[in-house]
Amino acid sequence: MKNIHVVAAIIKQQDKILAAKRNYGTLKGFWEFPGGKVQAGEQPEKALQREIKEEMNASLQIEQYFTTIEYDYPDFHMIMDCYICTADNIELNKNVHDELKWLNLQNLDSVDWLPADETIVNRLKIYLSSTILVSACLLGDNCKYNGGNNFNQHVCDLIKGKRIIKICPEILAGLPLPRKPVEISGGRIITSDNEDMTQLYRESALKALQNITNEPIDLALLKANSPTCGNKYIYDGTFSHKLVAGSGIFAKMLQDRNIPVLSELDI
Repeated sequence: MKNIHVVAAIIKQQDKILAAKRNYGTLKGFWEFPGGKVQAGEQPEKALQREIKEEMNASLQIEQYFTTIEYDYPDFHMIMDCYICTADNIELNKNVHDELKWLNLQNLDSVDWLPADETIVNRLKIYLSSTILVSACLLGDNCKYNGGNNFNQHVCDLIKGKRIIKICPEILAGLPLPRKPVEISGGRIITSDNEDMTQLYRESALKALQNITNEPIDLALLKANSPTCGNKYIYDGTFSHKLVAGSGIFAKMLQDRNIPVLSELDI
């Protein structure tokens, strides 16, 4: 599989980011961050300025390097360097893009992004946030059911400089350490010996929600797959490490209040 090195411009305008809808190729109709291929011997920053000039007839000012992602498409492996930028006199070029949109934190997910761009979008949610709610176990607090933690250096690096509110609903509810692991089965939160813990865990989630009622939270970054904090998948209640689509009880409460929820796997 061949490697392709590309660059992408995350063009910002105050609290908004520019998204562009592709008008060509097999990925036509998906939304992307504008950019293109780096030519042999070309510096990535120069390549990006050239591409934006060609695509949008715009003068690009690069403010900072943002991130690099790698992604396997069916026919090639892509390495994409992304930069936070501003641009003057952006024009829509119908040969390249059907539409341009300025998106903020609340509607970043309102378009169908290219698969490779989804991780960038999630990291942008952190970039655009001021106050972030974070699972305490991801920051190294020993509040996991077995008495340990789920420390994640990548999470710590990405949230640096933000206002962070640590949260662990189980600890707030006074649950012991260690404690029996639980999973969600048929709408109930149970232990492996089928002890029903639903009410206790619901109360813990409500207590956590009450604690942050007056906080201006932009984003929640919670532990993946947890019956409390999982945002897309949770364990299925058989204690066999099998995942099913669903949200943890606390994550669901946040989502119902229109607070975006990510896990460490999303970034």
